[in-house]
Amino acid sequence: MKRRTTASPLAKLPRVYRELIYGGTCASVRCASSSLLPPRGGSPFADPPGEFLFFLYHPFRRHFCFCAGSEGSRRIWRAALRDGIRYRSTELQRRDSLEAEAFLEAVRFYRQERGRYGAGDLLLGLEPEILGNVLMEDLLPVLRSQVLPSIRGSERRRRQLWLQFLQEVYALILGEISSEFEGFQKEKEKLRIELEKKIRPDLDQMLTLKDQIGSKLQAVVQSPAESCCGRGVEPHLDCVLEELLRPVSSGVEAVRSLFAQRVDEMIGLARSSPVAVLQKELLTLGRTSWQPDVMQPCYEEADLYRASLRGLEERFGFRGVTSLVLGAQNLMQRLMENATHTFQQLSQQHLGQAAGRHRLTQMLGKVKERVLKKFDYDSSSVRKRFAQEWLVRIFLPFLLKQLESGCKLELPQYESFVFADFSGIINLENIYEETVLAALLPAVGKALAEASRRDSHNLCGESFSRPPPSAEERLYQEMG
Repeated sequence: MKRRTTASPLAKLPRVYRELIYGGTCASVRCASSSLLPPRGGSPFADPPGEFLFFLYHPFRRHFCFCAGSEGSRRIWRAALRDGIRYRSTELQRRDSLEAEAFLEAVRFYRQERGRYGAGDLLLGLEPEILGNVLMEDLLPVLRSQVLPSIRGSERRRRQLWLQFLQEVYALILGEISSEFEGFQKEKEKLRIELEKKIRPDLDQMLTLKDQIGSKLQAVVQSPAESCCGRGVEPHLDCVLEELLRPVSSGVEAVRSLFAQRVDEMIGLARSSPVAVLQKELLTLGRTSWQPDVMQPCYEEADLYRASLRGLEERFGFRGVTSLVLGAQNLMQRLMENATHTFQQLSQQHLGQAAGRHRLTQMLGKVKERVLKKFDYDSSSVRKRFAQEWLVRIFLPFLLKQLESGCKLELPQYESFVFADFSGIINLENIYEETVLAALLPAVGKALAEASRRDSHNLCGESFSRPPPSAEERLYQEMG
């Protein structure tokens, strides 16, 4: 299918492609990896429809092949599709709301109850899509054992029929979940008000009871958790931290260079152009973070995670590399957006005040240095928080799984401490996980502090002895 290149390719996509963007992977023939493609990245077509092919993959939906008119056109389309995939797939994570965090935690706990730790890339997409991922995860072993053996034909034909069957199952599941979730949305506000009425009068008592149960659990869990952390996590922390920091630091440096280059070009224009032209260039600068083809060289640095962290799945059961890549790219986009916005605001103050071009270029140069100084501080802080977050995401599920037989099975004996009226609010699983996390965080903090002292990635010395508040803690804070 051949489509013309436009200034904003994503906006021109037919609706069917926009709906398929969640959870997809966009790749060219050279870097594609799929059971539908022959080895070494060759074309799946005996007679390819064109030279500049790229593909949109989804694990449970039909794959699509696009044919661009040139290498430049293919590059723009791939960048636009990848940007759309990232934006749609991480919408809940970027929403940064109590409801979104509580939903994601509920999905994690649902899987942990079934012995599956670390939700990873299953948590990409909107709520119905995430629930569809989890349900497909439950169904796939059954479908493979009961349906796949009955499919006849050549290997390629069996693969095609199997994928077609999965597409139909997934479409049915997603349609049903979407319908039920839409109905739940209408009741959600009523349920929230009822829950708030139930919590508010007894909030202090609930918090006291939670702390008491936490103390009892800590006495039982802390020692095994620290021992497990010392044996299975601490020897690997420095190495994994370095692998986490290297690609995101390279990407952030690419963002800084791109921003500085764009500003230098604008300062060059200031020497020979009227203020009206500079005003227009300022607006263009502000759109940089939303230009996928311009930002793509920065984003590509995050793709290095796919190779450098490949061994984490086998060693620690980590299956969230795609989420990690998209999270790093979101970080880069935010830094560029903040830098361009700050430069716009500060520059606007000077455009009408500067007397003469020489004075104007001097002022813009000073604004650039001021913004870059702020960029360096902000990027140091967010990269360190990024590393902390992902060290926890990698190692906490591993610890929880290792401690399952020795510690988690003891939880039922603590259920009697939770008053009947509080049983739907105080969750033992949450308290248990906080206790295990408390054993992991000192080791993570020590590794980050050592990395800050080495200064190989220009990290600030900010303390990270306490994690960001959980959804439950934020709820209590809002109601307190």
